[in-house]
Amino acid sequence: MSKVDRSGNSYKVIDCGLTRYGENYELQKELFTGRLEGDGEDTLLITRHEPVVTLGKSGSNRDLLVSKDLLAGRGVDFVEIDRGGGITYHGPGQLVLYPIFDLRNYGKDLRKFVRRLGLVAKNVVAEFGLEAEFREGDEIGLWVEGEESKKLGSLGLRVKKWYTMHGLALNVSLDKEKAGLIRPCGIGGAELVSIADFVGDVELDEVKQILLDKFSREFSQR
Repeated sequence: MSKVDRSGNSYKVIDCGLTRYGENYELQKELFTGRLEGDGEDTLLITRHEPVVTLGKSGSNRDLLVSKDLLAGRGVDFVEIDRGGGITYHGPGQLVLYPIFDLRNYGKDLRKFVRRLGLVAKNVVAEFGLEAEFREGDEIGLWVEGEESKKLGSLGLRVKKWYTMHGLALNVSLDKEKAGLIRPCGIGGAELVSIADFVGDVELDEVKQILLDKFSREFSQR
């Protein structure tokens, strides 16, 4: 656990390591509930998940391309959750940020907060020579520039009383077989891709440090 304090905004960072989604989700909810009740401080969780498919409030089971029984047989959990967005795959080769933040420290502007998260992801992949675009709406997430169907990162939040939970997932080196079990964003032909697909072997720890640094630079300021 560490503390980041720059330019007036501060937050705590908890590195959870590799986690089962359900266990980490309970931690998120505990921290989120604490904020709603007036306790705690802005906290950023960073983790990697054991293989799991999550379904957000606007998602459809039609975008799961195999049965739930087959999914379980391949060692992939399935969880329906309370974030915005559709269906998403998480795996050990992906870094996930969950900011439990008070948006009153960031202008009470959810759209801007989301765009800043997207900018963080875009700036990370740029360090590896990748050009990407952050899209909003039904295609929300980070996509390879000039490759309409290749998705590098996913984003979905829940907000209540100006507090946030859920967040940003960035693909570093995903298991292609498991990642191919869903239809990302419900878009036919869309494909989850990773930084490693374009630059070869990349160290997760290296990407993690860059991700935390880019996040700090963006969110330690108002």
